[in-house]
Amino acid sequence: MEAERASGVRGWLLVYVVCSIPVSLFFAAGLAGWFLDYPIALWLAIFLVLASPLLLIVLRSSAAPRWNIAALWIAALSITVRIVHGVLFQRILDGRPRLTGEEMLDALPVLLGIVLFALGWAAAWTKYFRTSVRVSNTFA
Repeated sequence: MEAERASGVRGWLLVYVVCSIPVSLFFAAGLAGWFLDYPIALWLAIFLVLASPLLLIVLRSSAAPRWNIAALWIAALSITVRIVHGVLFQRILDGRPRLTGEEMLDALPVLLGIVLFALGWAAAWTKYFRTSVRVSNTFA
């Protein structure tokens, strides 16, 4: 009976909206630094693009689940590509030598952690959006 009434931006859906803001800020910073030297305007524009599907949740748009799933995977894959590009190619493009094995070992845990977090975040919330009774009731 309780599952049938579960609707609205509460519970795990509210957790997703609130926690997605700092995650989107972090991804926007990483992506802004890929293209230029972290300009505030570009960082803000990327953040607004990544966070705009959250507004669809607040507005209870029926398209919110699809747009949020798409944004999750676009952000996760973009930050992954950005990290791989940075490790493998950016130094060469900047005219510097590749990372040494020691430098790579120093950087790898943090970079791998970011990639695993991004992919895990996208996978977990995709599953939630596809299986949640609250999501189904709110955006039907």
